[in-house]
Amino acid sequence: MEVVDLKLPGAFRFLATSFLSVAQTIFVITFSTPLFIIVIPIAIFYIAILRYFISTSRQLQRLSSITRSPLYAHFGETIQGASVIRSFGASDRFFKEFCDKVNEHIMCKYHSLVSNRWLSVRLELLGNFIILAAATLAVLAKNWGTMTPGVLGLSVSYSLNVTFMLNFVIRQISEVETNIVAVERIKEYSHNPTEAEWESSNPSKKPPETWPTEGKIEFIGYGARYRTGLDLALKDLTAVIKSNEKVGIAGRTGAGKR
Repeated sequence: MEVVDLKLPGAFRFLATSFLSVAQTIFVITFSTPLFIIVIPIAIFYIAILRYFISTSRQLQRLSSITRSPLYAHFGETIQGASVIRSFGASDRFFKEFCDKVNEHIMCKYHSLVSNRWLSVRLELLGNFIILAAATLAVLAKNWGTMTPGVLGLSVSYSLNVTFMLNFVIRQISEVETNIVAVERIKEYSHNPTEAEWESSNPSKKPPETWPTEGKIEFIGYGARYRTGLDLALKDLTAVIKSNEKVGIAGRTGAGKR
């Protein structure tokens, strides 16, 4: 929710601004140096790099998000159950599990950072090529007598700007594509089936007005699972808890105590 509320609006705003700035800059350079039109097809390389990078970066960000949740959950459970862990002498086992989860998350995060460096090297290379092409074409146009020194300086200065702006556009596109994973996760959670209502709308299934008359709980062949598709955590449970009895439930994690 933080990514959707805070990061994505800014990313979309910067993307629109940078795209318009690139269009403006290319128009100025092309107008002042008409020969620059022959360099515009280099955008094909930008698009190829963008398509290759975004698909990879999006998957790496998804893996990073997936591996981050178990890490935080394990850390919180360990803090809350620290006394029990020490009592059973399981500190080393929990520490090893935590280190394994950290290593798994860092592995995904590291590859995500490396992919950003991969993008930076190629974008800077293409950007420097654009500057070289703009400067060379400006000098040729000056030698042919079709350009004044002022227009030449304008073209070269804008070529320096277009390099930064093109890099910024691609980075913003990749930023939007990467953070859109948060929208996917919110959509996934929002489409999960909801629990049943606390009160049934069927009058025949409603308890009588005098219920409960005593604090007695009875389970007959009760079974439950954590979610659809999983095996039953509780199978054929039959138990009777009488009024005023105190009952303690013990079991390992995932045994169905809750």
